[in-house]
Amino acid sequence: MAPSKQEKAPPYSKDEKVLCFHGDLMYEAKIIDLRIEPGKKPEDAQYRIHYKGWKSSWDDWVTHDRIRKLTDDNRQLAAQLVQARTRTPGTKGAKKGAKATGSEMSSARGSEERAAASSSFAGRGPRRGRDYELETVS
Repeated sequence: MAPSKQEKAPPYSKDEKVLCFHGDLMYEAKIIDLRIEPGKKPEDAQYRIHYKGWKSSWDDWVTHDRIRKLTDDNRQLAAQLVQARTRTPGTKGAKKGAKATGSEMSSARGSEERAAASSSFAGRGPRRGRDYELETVS
């Protein structure tokens, strides 16, 4: 008797809580929908993700390679990614995993950032500046 051909299910299911990469960080999320295009493998499914604590405007269609099961190991990995990102590059003697604070940022870099921010467009920000430029052109 020939083995029955069972369809494989996608690796993740609707309403499953997961961790999902957005950029270089992972966030807790929930799969709110999934779709598999006809003729594609279940592994090629796309998942509609809702990031916990974020507006639905941040919901995103992602592939399985951006999703991780919600396990303690993966939560620890997500925390390590946050710590690695918050460390200020170039600070000597910073503890591994220590969060960077404003005092750890060199004063020269801080003043450059403040100068760049203040020398941008006049008014309330870039949008207002662009609107003004459009008005002067016509």
